[in-house]
Amino acid sequence: MQFMPMVLRRLLIITLFPCIVSSVAESGKPSQMEQTIESIRDCIDSSPAPWPYEWKKEYIETIRKAVELHHNAAHYTKRLEILHNGFVPYWDGFKKTDERSLFEVHRTQIRWYVEHLMNTEFPMENERQKLCNQYKDLWNYAADSLLKQFPFLDPNAVQNAKKNDLSKCYHNIEAPLMPAYLKPMSEEQVAQIKQRWEKLRYIRVDLWRRLDDGSKTPAENRDATLSNAELDYELTQKSLSQLLGQVWMVVSKRPDYYISALKNHSRTIQDRLKSFLHPWILT
Repeated sequence: MQFMPMVLRRLLIITLFPCIVSSVAESGKPSQMEQTIESIRDCIDSSPAPWPYEWKKEYIETIRKAVELHHNAAHYTKRLEILHNGFVPYWDGFKKTDERSLFEVHRTQIRWYVEHLMNTEFPMENERQKLCNQYKDLWNYAADSLLKQFPFLDPNAVQNAKKNDLSKCYHNIEAPLMPAYLKPMSEEQVAQIKQRWEKLRYIRVDLWRRLDDGSKTPAENRDATLSNAELDYELTQKSLSQLLGQVWMVVSKRPDYYISALKNHSRTIQDRLKSFLHPWILT
């Protein structure tokens, strides 16, 4: 009987050993946050920007800090999945240069998007469907408005452009990294967007004139002469881009640090233009 305690201890160790090994193995795995950051790093490396290594590191660390600040957020895992799934199309969708002021715009923009994603009340499935319906309503409204404003447009070209543009919106709603795709709009906001769209009608006339004049450029100066249907499609696309801009203006409040980066980039462009024009002014 004196050996019974020793036997029991050995049995206990044998029983718990697989659990201990499993726990150690699990602890050796990178966290979901680290996996998400690594996927973002892989995306940046596979489609590189003309940024120095330190800028890339700074950009990634900005994302990491924004995530870490909200590690206790509800639906934390799902938010990271959205960041993971939404980053690739976002990264591929904007222009990257080696200009520091523009880099700051991109860096503060992703900070804004990640902080908004991690900090905003997470949408339920019915809310996501409501947002899809709201986008569909707005895009249908805009397409119908275009056909009334320009009766000569090819309805098929307008509908095709609307369909393609709307599919991109639906994709962004499925992985709503960007603020305009995360939560449903209020009815007042939808009405305001429609009102703003109507006020842009004269800008769309100027847009059509520029496109129409461009189509009359001699063929030797153009890659190809656009057909009427292609012109109608392009006008619709550019007009819907204006509509999306109004959605952003009504729905999304830009943080001060992002506005500051935009202003700094604008000043940089103005200073460069002045330095370019200065020699010509003197002569």
